[in-house]
Amino acid sequence: MLAYTVRLLPERQLLEITVELAASSPSMRLATPTWVPGAYALLKYARDVIEVHATDVDSGAELAVTRDGWQGFRVDGARGRLAVRYLAHAADPAWGEVAGVLTGEAGVLLGTRYLRPEGYDGPCKVTYLVPDGWAMHHPSGARREAPHVYAYARYQDLVDTPVVFGAFTLRTRDVHGTPFHFVFLDDALGFAEHGDALVDTFVKTAEGCHAIFGSFPFEDYTFVLTHDPRFHWGLEHATSTMIGLGPNVYLDEDAHLDAVRVAVHELVHAWNVKRLRPKALMGLDLDAGTFVDGLWVAEGFTRYYEFVLAARAGALSSTRFFSNVANYYSHLVALPAYARVAPTDSAYATFLNHGRYPGMAVSAIDYYDAGMLVAFDLDVTARAHGTSLDVVFRDFYDAYVERGFETADVQAFFGARVPELGVMVEAEATRAGGLSTPERLKDLGFELRFEQRKELGLVLKEREITSLVDEGPAALAGLAVGDELVNVQGFPFSRRALSWARDRGEVRLDVLRGQRTLSFRVTPRARRVLTGLAFQGTPAQADAMQSWLGTDAPKVGEANPLRHYDNFHGTTEIV
Repeated sequence: MLAYTVRLLPERQLLEITVELAASSPSMRLATPTWVPGAYALLKYARDVIEVHATDVDSGAELAVTRDGWQGFRVDGARGRLAVRYLAHAADPAWGEVAGVLTGEAGVLLGTRYLRPEGYDGPCKVTYLVPDGWAMHHPSGARREAPHVYAYARYQDLVDTPVVFGAFTLRTRDVHGTPFHFVFLDDALGFAEHGDALVDTFVKTAEGCHAIFGSFPFEDYTFVLTHDPRFHWGLEHATSTMIGLGPNVYLDEDAHLDAVRVAVHELVHAWNVKRLRPKALMGLDLDAGTFVDGLWVAEGFTRYYEFVLAARAGALSSTRFFSNVANYYSHLVALPAYARVAPTDSAYATFLNHGRYPGMAVSAIDYYDAGMLVAFDLDVTARAHGTSLDVVFRDFYDAYVERGFETADVQAFFGARVPELGVMVEAEATRAGGLSTPERLKDLGFELRFEQRKELGLVLKEREITSLVDEGPAALAGLAVGDELVNVQGFPFSRRALSWARDRGEVRLDVLRGQRTLSFRVTPRARRVLTGLAFQGTPAQADAMQSWLGTDAPKVGEANPLRHYDNFHGTTEIV
């Protein structure tokens, strides 16, 4: 067993950590993880580990410690039991979600900065030394041995448990006999007046999860919440989640909906990815990472349910729901990569594409977005055959929760329920460019309106070109990723000016490329774009949609504006 003592030094934003363990060899390598679930990237968690010292517990002799690789340290001369002492800096908000953070008032700790023998995933015990007057909240999943002492069955559980300290506000609700804790680390404008209402909405989403899966897979659940705009949190854990609400969650309708969607997304993960896992994730490799083909289910289905359950909780209208479905489809199929990369391929390549990079539109799609649309297509088809994704997915969960799955299992299981579903999984998840979303919208009774829109074939971040359609007008004219737009038709650049000129014919663009100013003439081309929905179905179809989404149903002849595209990963628009 590894025995940690962790002292919080909030005024210095440091952790003072000691780990006692039995020496397995005279030369031992201790390391932090390189990869943790949910982050999907190889990250430098040992970056903030400093002043590492080791002592032989029996003799008191100091042992030699040297850095070994980018994540580890080697201890030489170890015999019997040894104690390794070090400091870990916990000040960076960007790392709070995956490694914890300390402020002067509160802190969240995870085990990511805790050194352990490389590959170790055995039992651990942690004694937390807390400043006087600081409260502590520990999510379920560990055994409490004393007020500040917890035992974890596996190191993996320690990494997966955010423990909260300091001056926080706690709200607790009972949902079907299970406590749900809401830990607010800080205050915000409107919190006193509307904080309880936000909690009530979160509770409704938990009730929606219970309705699908039939029970909760935990003894209690904790939402760790912050309003601090520096903390862009949204990470799932087995019995908890960490969510950045933002400072305007009580003041702005869109910010409120974003918070609800993120909360739903991370809660659904308690079933889908924390317990129902792609097969390779059944045995995590925290050092080399674990990469699988099934994230289109683990993340894509979860993204789909963030919209469905937000609607069922009363936070999202059917109009906004279908606007999102249409816009997710339109933006995804506009990418050159859509016809090149299958959702399963995108999932395997998560380390390569989880973050944005120049030229991404040509080579990568987001398996969250693609998987969401596959889930929508499956749900519509299942409902046409007298069942639903709720039912089939819950049964799939029960069948595979203990053994893990691969995409072939999804295809076989769904196909056994409704043959068309198995065909759809193969076509939409394992092949590039296979989504049938427009046809499924028509099945629901929507009339789709398409228009020819002019396109230059570039993606912008402010003035900078971040991607080009590789066979598009801008690329063929000679523009390049990294060019900064300066003038449009000889006048200073703005997005409005660019759109105006594009819609009227040839566009003259002056760009800054490095230290050079270059000029290009670009002739736009037309592309067919989904621009509108109108419900032309029957009253029975409208009633079925109301039952499905638990919210207002569209009216016959009513247009469904496509104003909303809610995506907390950000949007990629081809100009």
